[in-house]
Amino acid sequence: MAKAFREDTLDGFLTALGSTSPAPGGGAAAGLLAAQACALAEKVCALTATNKKYEGIREEAEAWKGIFQEARSIMLDLMDEDAAHFEALMAAYRAPKPEDEAGQSARTEAIQAALQKSAESPAQIAQTMADMMPLFTKVLEKGNTNLITDSIIAAQCAMAAVHAAILNVRINLKSIKNEFYVREMEDTIRSWEDACSAIDAVLTYQVTL
Repeated sequence: MAKAFREDTLDGFLTALGSTSPAPGGGAAAGLLAAQACALAEKVCALTATNKKYEGIREEAEAWKGIFQEARSIMLDLMDEDAAHFEALMAAYRAPKPEDEAGQSARTEAIQAALQKSAESPAQIAQTMADMMPLFTKVLEKGNTNLITDSIIAAQCAMAAVHAAILNVRINLKSIKNEFYVREMEDTIRSWEDACSAIDAVLTYQVTL
């Protein structure tokens, strides 16, 4: 990559996303969804903390804002990591196949390592967003009601980021031969899905416009 995604323009990133280049791809798109979720929640927190009507939770809202701001920055870094890991995976696949058994074994090990590495960034995106679902829920329930649509969209983007990241993890799991790693990751994926289901229930049954 020529430069970090945080240094690029939005149009530049989307142009790269829509190009024939292997990266950025779905993992970076998941990261951008997550970053947008955090930024919108950050806005709600900022306009909650500065509103006299919400003086009672001003300190809470300020603290939440800081958490979302930090998470947003982490998501941008994970977008870069995902692209770099995917390019490394493609390089491992493109490496010439040695004729000797030792060389073939080494190439297979390199591909397997690159597959697990390629799953890391989307897994971190999903884990971070899943861990933050209770905080997104607090924003929905306690945040400035004048920004209820922003709170809802933030939650929806967070869920979409998790689901997108899961897809990127699973596509790597299909080719990973380490059965213990795969089983462990599938268990973790279920916990991410449960986190999404919990906030989706709040959106469905407790949040009204």
